[in-house]
Amino acid sequence: MKSFTQVGIVSGLVFLALLGTRPVLAQGGKGDGSPTDISGTWRKVGHEDTHERGSGPDPGEYWGLPVNDAARMRADTYNEEWVSTSYILQCRPHPTGYQPLGPDPMRIEQLMNPINRQLIAYRVSYDETPGDRMVWLDDRPGLSPLAMHTWEGFSKGRFKGDTLIIESTHMKEAFHRRNGVPSSFRARTIEHVSLDEPYLTWVVTTYDEDYLTEPVVRSATYIRAPNVQIPPYPCAAQQEEIGADADNYRVPNYFMGENPYLTEVPVKYKVPLEGVRGGAETTYPEWHAKGIALKAPTAQTTLKPTYTDASTKVAEQADAKPKQAPSYNKVEWLHAAGNVYVIAGAGGNIAASVGGDGVLLVDSGAEPAADKVIAAIEEINKESRPVERPDSASPFADTWQATHAAAPTNIRTIINTSPLPDHIGGNAKIRNAKQFHPLGVLGEEEQGSEVILAQESAAKRMGEMGLPDDGIPTNTYFSQRYNMHRFFNNQAVQVMHMNNALTDGDSVVMFRKSDVIATGDIYNADQYPPIDVDKGGSIDGEITALNKVFDLCVTEFMAQGGTVIIPGHGWLGDAADLGYYRDMLTVIRERIQKMVDNKMTLAQVKAAKPTMDYDVEYGREPGVTAKFVEAVYKSLSAKKGK
Repeated sequence: MKSFTQVGIVSGLVFLALLGTRPVLAQGGKGDGSPTDISGTWRKVGHEDTHERGSGPDPGEYWGLPVNDAARMRADTYNEEWVSTSYILQCRPHPTGYQPLGPDPMRIEQLMNPINRQLIAYRVSYDETPGDRMVWLDDRPGLSPLAMHTWEGFSKGRFKGDTLIIESTHMKEAFHRRNGVPSSFRARTIEHVSLDEPYLTWVVTTYDEDYLTEPVVRSATYIRAPNVQIPPYPCAAQQEEIGADADNYRVPNYFMGENPYLTEVPVKYKVPLEGVRGGAETTYPEWHAKGIALKAPTAQTTLKPTYTDASTKVAEQADAKPKQAPSYNKVEWLHAAGNVYVIAGAGGNIAASVGGDGVLLVDSGAEPAADKVIAAIEEINKESRPVERPDSASPFADTWQATHAAAPTNIRTIINTSPLPDHIGGNAKIRNAKQFHPLGVLGEEEQGSEVILAQESAAKRMGEMGLPDDGIPTNTYFSQRYNMHRFFNNQAVQVMHMNNALTDGDSVVMFRKSDVIATGDIYNADQYPPIDVDKGGSIDGEITALNKVFDLCVTEFMAQGGTVIIPGHGWLGDAADLGYYRDMLTVIRERIQKMVDNKMTLAQVKAAKPTMDYDVEYGREPGVTAKFVEAVYKSLSAKKGK
């Protein structure tokens, strides 16, 4: 018997090895050379994690997840009532790392190249999603680091044998579990999809260095359901609180150590609290011996958690990094929408409207990067395609030649969003470049033209910074809204004052037809805002500014797309990204406000780490967190003293 078993094992291993040596199936081949076809409609087989994937997990229920303390603190302070106050969360779909685990039916369709009938992509749709998720199979390049993040992310797939492997990046901040356990905008997933008729197995591995200490692996099983339909899902968010508006928008949350429901699960199921709190250690079989020796709580109490792991020290570790001079070696650009582009890597992000009227810039970056900014503008100008011909006879002898003769690069105007050096340092150099030709009459070019425009308080502060005269604004405005004196590149350009946000002179710029808003550092994709209280900035003004910008935005569907946001730093965003940012600041303001009300000193507030659960996302640059906490504390203390 023993000999037979050994022979059977050896034979099985040889068979598996031979299977592993089969050639990878060629996409677009004939007959058996084609990849496994997983298209069709599928229904979830609900035998895994029924409680979590059905009605949803309870507060504080983190078992099975390798969470760190930053994730625990985010989830410990989460209040599900937030969903009712947030336009974003009401229509937020399940993200890619979670969607296959949800209860929704699924449809998979093939997208074929009509020329060679090669499989280009799979289109995957679920019931409650904004549209088809594209899984590209044609070796197209990945997205730029500046590209917008989405709920579903950017997905590339490849077949290895019969298994489809999908790798996804560029995902929005979302959740690992529906009780507030967050997933970061840096998270990525690898999925393995295998067909064993009539079943489809979907394994999702999520990597999230911000909120997980190890990858988390979860799976789902589907069965073919040819009669299942995926109906439309017309989700329309609306304000559910009577009388609520931007001025009293709130983010329900629990103050640290005050959530009364965190011990509910261990009491209900008579299990030790340590296991319910999750963490990588608790997911391994070896922990069982330790777990059974622990006592389960017998009564529900308000847990006072302590957070001590490496995720709690991100800000301190950033501050300890050796100070390095800024590098401008990689200045790159990306199309935003319409005729508007973003130029990054030159300090603060630069927005550029490029078209037949020339180039309008929002900010100019840092002074040492100005030459590279000009070179990027030249590239964009050459890249721009000619405008479509009107529905009338052409006045040209040769229309193609006339419309394809590239015009020289004419930079017309610079609009500054703030007096921050990495946003205005390039003003003088760009203004004196041969490509700069403001609107006006030759010889008197600056007449009738906004050469460099800024809000008057910002212009005053720039005049006090020792900038070259050619770098100081030539035109200012003092009203709440300033419209450029004429359409530029066939669209209105509006400049709006955001008073007492970062300073007393901040502006955002909206390109109406392109539906693009350049925010400056009022919104940064991955950094806290640099509020300067001594120059008129405040946390209340910052949040008010974000509310104003949010109200200018529209979304395409289910809280994503639509209005494009060009942040002061980081990748392109939309209303959901900006709304998350505003909500993060609102939560932190409430925490520090309570500490101020309790008469805590600045040193005590910093020691309490009121931003710790967000530092993993927004506090990875030296000095950013400490300056932000100090600015919030000072602005709230000053308000209380009035």
